[in-house]
Amino acid sequence: MPLVQTFDRLLFGALTRGWPRERVDNYVEMLRVDNRESAVPGVVGRTFQTIDAKASGVLTHTSMMVAALGVSSRIVADNRFEQWIIMAEITCYLVVAVGCLRCMEVFNEHDDMHLVPDASAAAVRREVILRRQLFMMCNRAAIFLTALMLVTLIALFAYVPAPA
Repeated sequence: MPLVQTFDRLLFGALTRGWPRERVDNYVEMLRVDNRESAVPGVVGRTFQTIDAKASGVLTHTSMMVAALGVSSRIVADNRFEQWIIMAEITCYLVVAVGCLRCMEVFNEHDDMHLVPDASAAAVRREVILRRQLFMMCNRAAIFLTALMLVTLIALFAYVPAPA
C-alpha cells in the first residue's frame, strides 16, 4: 500500500495547497457540531457517509456518461479526430470515476492507529479533508465534462454528413 499512501500524500498536498497550518490542524474541530468531549466526533462519521452517498451519485452519473459516449461515438464520430474527441471525454470521465471511488474507500481498515490517539485524530482529519476536497473537485469536473459533452456531441452531430 505504499503507492496508495504516496498518491494520497501528493493528492492531499495538491488539494490543501495554500491552506494555513491552522486550517488543517483545526479542520475536524471546525466540522464538529455535537459533543466536544468526544474522541472522534460524530460529525466525522456523518461527513464520511454524506461524501460516500454523493460520490456514489457522481459515480453513477459518470458511468452513464461513459456509456452514452460509447454508444454515440458510432453515430457522430466518422473519422479519427472525432473518435479521439470522444475517447478523450471518456478518459476524463474515467478519471472522475477513480476519484469518486477513492472518496468511498474504506478508511484505515488494517491500521493500528487506534492505539495512538493523536495519530488517529490526525489521520481522521487528513482523510476527511482529502475526501471532501476530492469529492468537490470530482463533482465540479463531472459538471464541466457533461456541459462539454453536450456541446461536442451537438457539434459533431451537426457535421455528420447525411446518408446518401
